[in-house]
Amino acid sequence: MRDMTHVEYVGHPLKGKVSAQFDRDEFCRRHQLDPSRPIIALLPGSRHQELERILPPMLDAASVISRQRPENQFVIVVAPTRNPEEAHRIIARRSHPTNSLTVVHHQTREALAAADAAAVASGTVTLEAALLGIPLVIVYKESFLNWHLLGSLINVDHFGLVNLIAGRRVATELMQDDLNGGRLAQELLDLLEPDRNRAARTALHEVTEKLGEGGASQRAAEKVLQFLESDRS
Repeated sequence: MRDMTHVEYVGHPLKGKVSAQFDRDEFCRRHQLDPSRPIIALLPGSRHQELERILPPMLDAASVISRQRPENQFVIVVAPTRNPEEAHRIIARRSHPTNSLTVVHHQTREALAAADAAAVASGTVTLEAALLGIPLVIVYKESFLNWHLLGSLINVDHFGLVNLIAGRRVATELMQDDLNGGRLAQELLDLLEPDRNRAARTALHEVTEKLGEGGASQRAAEKVLQFLESDRS
């Protein structure tokens, strides 16, 4: 009987697939941003409830940072599956709106590539940020009930894909109660410091090297065909 335990790692399908369609200067031109000033990208997730729970502390962080470092610009990246009006409604509810706040849609990778640092809801997009070399803070906030019910079933040291792949904490994680404006603001300001920013980019490059070379999907298909052909012989 054929041994079915043989496994070959062919790489991650995102490797070699993640790139921006245009550069920072073009992104800034399209959205009336100043390329000479720092840009912080805020990605609150692709579901409505994620926007409701995660965007408010992101806006609080933007307010804190704006008071300390008014030169910073903020880009809220609305996922393709969401309507930008959802984000605008949440922004309108804030009592202290943040200056230099821009909402973009359908330009996730371009916004990330243009950013100096980012706060990103936990999910696949954190890996995209890593592949683009953007220093990030990984964030998430669930309902109280879901967090405590699901939390009892999860037994891992890290939540973010980047950290799981690295096997260590290369990106700060702010989950549930740890996600608040003050904490997030401090982490993002730290990432904007030149030495920390360079170190984060180096660590992310090391992580993405573990994903193998581009063309993983093609290699996976070839391996399947090889297996099927050898099984016939």
